[in-house]
Amino acid sequence: MKNAILTVFAAGFIAACGATEPATTPATSEYDQLPLSTDVLAMPEWQALERFPARYPKKEAMAANTGCATVEYVIKPDNTVTDIRVVESSSRYFAKEAEQVVAKWKWSAMPAGILDKPVKTQTRFEFCLEDGSGQCQLETLASKTECSGSDIIASVGMRVSRG
Repeated sequence: MKNAILTVFAAGFIAACGATEPATTPATSEYDQLPLSTDVLAMPEWQALERFPARYPKKEAMAANTGCATVEYVIKPDNTVTDIRVVESSSRYFAKEAEQVVAKWKWSAMPAGILDKPVKTQTRFEFCLEDGSGQCQLETLASKTECSGSDIIASVGMRVSRG
């Protein structure tokens, strides 16, 4: 009786596996072929954009980890952002925080007409724990090479020790 039940279960499992849909190729974006434009946000027209650093991930701060994440995204002429994706990161936690913050920047507060076509750009987030030595100053962070990108936002944390 046990063998009959196992045979029926195995046959059902095999049939179910054979009935699954074949894997599809990842969806492509209309912006995949758009060339990367560096330093777009350094243009005077974008200086009023309210950009703020990503939150320092609690797990990384507790472990005293520093690192980076580079996020690529497309700015559309209507000042919306799409196709936000992490292209490099030293930690999945840094990647998640950096990816999320780009969408929260105040894009809609910018005046219309800055762009006449979509632009793909990227921002590098450097996550640094300040220890009073100045290691988290932008000039110092800019020289780091773990993640690429010249548009750098510093996410500075402080490690609090319980004493």
